[in-house]
Amino acid sequence: MEQDTGSVKQQKLAEIFGKMNLSELPAISGHVNEVLNITLNKRASVNSVSSVILKDYSLTNKVLQVANSAYYIRGARISTIERAVGALGLDVVRELAVSICLIEEFLRFGGEKDGLSMQMSISLLSANLSKLLVQKFKIPVSPEEAYICTLLHDLGRIIMTIYFPDVYRRIEAGTTSGSSEDAMCRLMFKQLTFHEIGQEIARFWNFSDTIIACMDPSPQEAESAVDELHILQNIAVFSNLFIRDICAKKPPHIMSRRFKNLFPIKMLPVLEMCLSLADTVGSVSGVIRYGLTKLKYRSKCIATIQKYQKKPASDLPAT
Repeated sequence: MEQDTGSVKQQKLAEIFGKMNLSELPAISGHVNEVLNITLNKRASVNSVSSVILKDYSLTNKVLQVANSAYYIRGARISTIERAVGALGLDVVRELAVSICLIEEFLRFGGEKDGLSMQMSISLLSANLSKLLVQKFKIPVSPEEAYICTLLHDLGRIIMTIYFPDVYRRIEAGTTSGSSEDAMCRLMFKQLTFHEIGQEIARFWNFSDTIIACMDPSPQEAESAVDELHILQNIAVFSNLFIRDICAKKPPHIMSRRFKNLFPIKMLPVLEMCLSLADTVGSVSGVIRYGLTKLKYRSKCIATIQKYQKKPASDLPAT
């Protein structure tokens, strides 16, 4: 008698978790969750954020490096985390802490440098785009929460890049040949998709229900301005699709009917936002700068902008 789909999925998840070495995961959970929790706490103070960062020597050094980078520095060099918070602003430091923390944790487990650095770069670009959209168009959700939920939207894809690089390359090859990504994932991972894998890992790490829900690739549309969860889900999907299409040299994924109530904007303003992200994201770490270079992100973004600038305004689709 054939096993049901749920049983097959559970067996494959057990195999994936075994490959990841569960004995090491609680250490990740404690550190990442502490930074995530302080990031999403609206009452967090400069001191509380600084205290979390200072618990980790590597993270402290990375935040100071970013604060003193050519992109951010505005005068005398910064030598303390509290001064970094003062110079950059609490929100920026929170986001840097989470981003750098995740990058450092993932890199500890090896994996293919090219694939991992490119995946992390796309997630950081998407997270920053979602924050800009929320701020510029006054979308009624927290910019910080949009950032975190969008950053972690593709957690499953990143995990597969680290622990199953050969399988991930086969999935990529299949999608390049015309197969759908979901179909290739289900074939390779016993009916599991990237997003289902990411959600199961996020549950194991005790991530919030909101973060887990925002990994859904096909959420329902938000019904009102107070429907925060569905707004966050759609922002995460939109931002990741938009950035991925630029990096794949495809016409940016619009789905105007789905997003028009959240994003009453034209294509060129969004593309210009995307181009502005190259320096912001590149300042986070050398690994991310490497990923942006491998993606040829800046040149692809410029090429996409030039393509749409040549079109009459009436031909530019609304997002």
